[in-house]
Amino acid sequence: MNINPADPATIPKFVDELPKPSTAKPKYYRGQQRKDYYELQMIQAEHCFHKDFPKSIIWGYNGLYPGPTIEAKKDKTIYVRYKNLLPTKHFLPVDFTLHAANDSQEVRTVTHLHGANVDWESDGHPEAWYTRDYMHTGPKFNKEVHEYTNHQPGTTMWYHDHAMALTRLNVYAGLAGFYLLRDALEERSNLPCGDYEYPILIQDKSFNEDGSLFYPDEPPFPVPVHPSITPGFVGNTIVVNGKVWPFLNVEPRKYRFRFLNGSNRRGYVISLSNGEPMIQIGTDGGFLTAPREIQSVELLPAERTDVIIDFSNCDGQEILLVNSDEDFIDEHTNVIMQFKVTLPLKCEDISEIPEMLAVSMDLHPHHAHIERQLPLTATTDEFGRPMLLLNNRMYHDPATEKPALDSIEMWNFINATPFIHPIHLHLIQFKIVERRPFDLELYQNEGRLEFTGPPEEPRDYEQGWKDTVKADAGKVTKIIMHWKDHIGHYMWHCHFLEHEDHDMMRPILVMKDVHPVQQPHAEAEIEHSPSEHQETVAIIENSNQQTTPLLSNDSGLSQATEDRSVRLEEEDKQTIVHQETDIRKIPQPIFPSAKVQPQERMSTRPRRKWY
Repeated sequence: MNINPADPATIPKFVDELPKPSTAKPKYYRGQQRKDYYELQMIQAEHCFHKDFPKSIIWGYNGLYPGPTIEAKKDKTIYVRYKNLLPTKHFLPVDFTLHAANDSQEVRTVTHLHGANVDWESDGHPEAWYTRDYMHTGPKFNKEVHEYTNHQPGTTMWYHDHAMALTRLNVYAGLAGFYLLRDALEERSNLPCGDYEYPILIQDKSFNEDGSLFYPDEPPFPVPVHPSITPGFVGNTIVVNGKVWPFLNVEPRKYRFRFLNGSNRRGYVISLSNGEPMIQIGTDGGFLTAPREIQSVELLPAERTDVIIDFSNCDGQEILLVNSDEDFIDEHTNVIMQFKVTLPLKCEDISEIPEMLAVSMDLHPHHAHIERQLPLTATTDEFGRPMLLLNNRMYHDPATEKPALDSIEMWNFINATPFIHPIHLHLIQFKIVERRPFDLELYQNEGRLEFTGPPEEPRDYEQGWKDTVKADAGKVTKIIMHWKDHIGHYMWHCHFLEHEDHDMMRPILVMKDVHPVQQPHAEAEIEHSPSEHQETVAIIENSNQQTTPLLSNDSGLSQATEDRSVRLEEEDKQTIVHQETDIRKIPQPIFPSAKVQPQERMSTRPRRKWY
């Protein structure tokens, strides 16, 4: 059978061995204090996704996909320069109608270290972009060299492009890599390490017949814009550490795997085909308090999990890492990779799974200074395309989330759309408190939030610290976090990259020396009434009101931050109006099974398959 990269049915599985990403090597500053300094070059290169494919053009850090893994130690500062040496034209379709794309250079980059506790100027703000050799820079650009202090527990992070309106394309092109932060707890724990530890980057891709990467230049419904962003892209093949459906030869012993969903839109529900459990030891933000046996783990884009898989009793077996997510499942994408337990045991496995890991440092709801009600809603843009919003605002609207330094807040994501959304907050790690279903029709028609069921505990694999959370459709997802260590300009956004690029992203302004107290207008009125089906039904009025901390007379901000804060306070007084849209009338193009009614085309160009 002829192999056609565009047709997954013709692609042989498990013929390429899973590669482990290379490790970045530091350079050094000259001077009295030697400081770890890294330079990673973003360049266009050729990459072999499958041994039977022609080579594909990718963009990679140091020309590699995934990029080199940066390994750092807790509390030891490192410095990283990400040099843009990319072409001036993109090889994927750029939509010039999006924010910052219309009047800016076509190719822009800025790298965000996802999960990092870091000063905002090193965070990779989407408007801190720059072009090749820093010829052009964005309005928030301040530093060529990122400073990572690593003042946080050891964990699995990843660095990826975060340029305004280009994130979906740049990450899909290959600009992503692991950042492994290690601490003394890990060193003492005697976990599998070295050859028995693998970071696993899972992404989905589609290819053209010539082996080049395919990305759609239009949504699956007519729009008057070309190229145009699509509401969500899912590929028809699964790529792990840069290889299509690879295999890994393993010994009959324990291995540690750090799974990362780096896809644009696809979610995964990961388990083993032999039915054996995995031992989860960590989440986005680091180690759990104790290992947890799980049968499967769901990962939406940007979520990570740290697991031990014990192959001790599997000698000679071939075990699949399978995906049972139901949104886009098919006979090909329900498989991720294969483990072949065929290697002889080199030496006795002396690694251990500790009974206890991290010391519990939970946050408690009664300590929260502010509780915010944040709706996730839908509208249409000026071209009639569906556009998802956070807090009923677009990206460039004035900041409404302004937490005070050293305050504890609870955020309620009220998902009034029919889609799940992975919501990511920069700077901090949070704990999931609960999810609770509500009456969607009542909320959309009258603006009242009426719960229709009891609170739901976090899933068994969500017990640890998180920086990305699944906001279920028709539910309120409550999280709690502590804003500490840094002030300045951060972001929160949906991590479906097409949603993020099309305005499902909002600024966060962390402020110093403000009063972190609930203002009277932001307090929710809660009524309780009996129900035949549950003990209580809570009705919350004014759910869209936001809390804004009051500035004190003695502000400790730098002058620049203070001026910015005052200006934003004035801008907040403006009335913001958006076109309201019935979400039920918006096409659901992110589901391949959705049928699109034929309409008159804007042009006679041939249609391209988008999934």
